[in-house]
Amino acid sequence: MAEAPHPVAALHGLGVPPERVRRLAAALKVGVGASGGNATEDGGRVAVLLGDAEAAADPALWARPFAAWIEAAPLDDDAVAAQVARAGRADLHACLTTATANQLHLAGRIVHAVDCRRPLSDAQRDDIELVLHEAISNAVVHGNLQVEGMKGLSVDALDRFSSALAARMADPAYAARRVEVSCWLRPEGELLVEVADEGSGFVPHSRGGGTPDASGRGLDLIAAIAEQVELLDEGRRIRIRFAL
Repeated sequence: MAEAPHPVAALHGLGVPPERVRRLAAALKVGVGASGGNATEDGGRVAVLLGDAEAAADPALWARPFAAWIEAAPLDDDAVAAQVARAGRADLHACLTTATANQLHLAGRIVHAVDCRRPLSDAQRDDIELVLHEAISNAVVHGNLQVEGMKGLSVDALDRFSSALAARMADPAYAARRVEVSCWLRPEGELLVEVADEGSGFVPHSRGGGTPDASGRGLDLIAAIAEQVELLDEGRRIRIRFAL
């Protein structure tokens, strides 16, 4: 994607050791804190380094000047620096573990961040949040946790689905997988969003008759609301365009 007009100006740590934030800021040649560098100037952008989901819960973190949210643990410094670089190529960028993305209402927070930069109507907010909720849920449940959708509409099917979800979320190997959400606000009145996971990929199949699935059909809803939808990286990344 095209370079963002304003690269990251500073790092702000929450739940991350201050010495690590300073070390990373020095390596990246950016400021430290919400007012570091040129972060408070027009267009200045701050990347938040998060320790966990609790650190990301404050709604104020999802408004200006914050434009990137990176869960630093358990990434090493090189991986964090790579995520900051990715944030510099988008207007908004979040990189969180599956566990944190599941705990946060991430879609609503991303929409709030977009709305702070380009005001949305109530209908736009509702539509974009619904689509992002479906895309992020797919990335968490079907992508990173690799849990299949509910087979049928019975209580037993719901119990099996819930049990599988809880078991995978309790497994650190799955819960630590990453979900990335990147946004670009185009001057021509377009919002482009990409949601990516670290799962095994997904190939949509045409559905015939048989038992209906109660979940796993979020792509139909996304396609019905969004301007354009593309599946990339063998289904591990979805690119969604909205007209604003």
